[in-house]
Amino acid sequence: MRFALRSTPTTRTRRVARSAGAVAALALGASLLAAPQSYAADSPSVAELLQRCGSADLCKFHPQSYTAYTGPGHQVGATYYNCTHENAPSTVTWSDTTATTNSVGVAIEAQMEFWKVYKASVEVSYSHSWTTSHTNTDSKGINVRPGYKGWVVRGEAKQKAKGWYEFHFGKRYYGHYIWYINNYQAAGWDADHPGNAYAEGHDAVMTSGERAAHHC
Repeated sequence: MRFALRSTPTTRTRRVARSAGAVAALALGASLLAAPQSYAADSPSVAELLQRCGSADLCKFHPQSYTAYTGPGHQVGATYYNCTHENAPSTVTWSDTTATTNSVGVAIEAQMEFWKVYKASVEVSYSHSWTTSHTNTDSKGINVRPGYKGWVVRGEAKQKAKGWYEFHFGKRYYGHYIWYINNYQAAGWDADHPGNAYAEGHDAVMTSGERAAHHC
């Protein structure tokens, strides 16, 4: 994996950091750059560092940016097929769960220490609450034309915050006292900007296969 140094204020820290390096993560959804084989046993993985958050002398997250946005549209609920010769008003009931994900591919659970550190730091810095998972349940009325199929598309209100983790160890960990995870980002449900969510009806002409399958 790639290493990058981050300067710190004190002389001692700068001296240690020059030898320590940083584990670097790429943007949201990307994976870590592969490490040369000679380094593979000499440096921890991002997952290993995050798991040491509770036992390290210092485990701190430094937020750098926050964004509230609308998540990608996706179908919720079932598709309704109108095989009649009249417009068919229908109600689609749906349940949609949004889990928190991160840019390093490590699963997040509420009790994990690295998540508690991240959550507390982001909430203090940007005054926004954060949960690991949230489920919305609702219904949406649609009006499907004869020979058409109808469904509901939803985009969730989401938030993401980016920054870097700092770890200090009392004893050398993989040969160094200080490690960093750079460009760490998590994204999840945003309770504070509900207006960023939407649910809307869509329709399209049924294919011949769909008409046959639904005995139209």
